[in-house]
Amino acid sequence: MLIGYGQPAGITATVNGAAVVNAAALVDGHPASIARISGGTGSANLRADWAGAAPIRIVGALGLTCAAGTTLTLTGKRSGDSGYPYALGGNAATQTVVELPDGSRAAWFVLPADNTPLVGLQLTVGAGAFDAGELVVMRGVEVAIKGDWEIERVDPSLVSRTIASGLHTVARRTYRRLKVGFTPDGLAQARAAGLANGMSWETLGVAVTGAARAIAVPRWKTLAAEIDAAELHRTAVYGRAAAGAMGHLGADYYGVAWSFEEVPPL
Repeated sequence: MLIGYGQPAGITATVNGAAVVNAAALVDGHPASIARISGGTGSANLRADWAGAAPIRIVGALGLTCAAGTTLTLTGKRSGDSGYPYALGGNAATQTVVELPDGSRAAWFVLPADNTPLVGLQLTVGAGAFDAGELVVMRGVEVAIKGDWEIERVDPSLVSRTIASGLHTVARRTYRRLKVGFTPDGLAQARAAGLANGMSWETLGVAVTGAARAIAVPRWKTLAAEIDAAELHRTAVYGRAAAGAMGHLGADYYGVAWSFEEVPPL
C-alpha cells in the first residue's frame, strides 16, 4: 500500500492561463471548498509552489467539474528551475480526468520514488473553465499489507420514522472507510527508519496525528509493477488516518492496523 503524508510546508496555489476565484481553496485541505477557474482559452495551469525541496510521491486533483476524459499533464519544478520543465514519470503525462462511482471527478498521479525533490508542480488541464476542490501534493511511503483489507461506504444520513411510520431522511454526503492490517515486519520498519524518507510505522503515525490529511492507496500497481490507473482511482482515499496500537509479535517482529476515513469533495 502507498500512504501519502506531509504536504510541503508553506504551499501556495496559483492559476496561470485563466482567471481564478478562491485559489487558496486548492490547497486548504478541504475538497468541498472550491476554486473557480474561468476565461482560459482551452486550457489552464494549476500551480502549487513551496520553499523547501520535498520528495513528492502522490499528487491528486479532486472535485473537478471538467468532463471525464479531459487531458492532463503534470510537470515539476526543481530548485533552480525556471518554470516547470521536469518530466515526472509515472502516469504524469498520460492521466485523464476520471469519473468516480460517487459522481465526483478526480485525477491521481503516483510518481517514481527516485525523482529529484521538488519545489513546485504544474497541472495543465485541457479545459478553460471548471471548478477544482483540492490539489493534493504529498510525500509517500510504501508499506506491505495483509490481503484481507476492506473498504466500505459510510452513509451518515439521518433517518427517523414519522407518526405514520414513514421515513424522514436528511441526506448527507457519503464517504469511504478503509481498514487495513500491515504485514508483520521487523524492528527497522516498525521503529527504526526502515521506510522511505527515513520513516517508520511509528513516525508515520505521528505524522498523521491531529487529523492531518493523508492518502491511502491499497491497490495501484499491476503484477508487472506498472501503474494500474483504474485501481489507483477506485481505491485511493484522501482524508484522515488513525494508527492502531502496534503489537509485539515476538523477537523483533511487530504488527499494526490502520484505518482511513475519506474527506470527499462536493
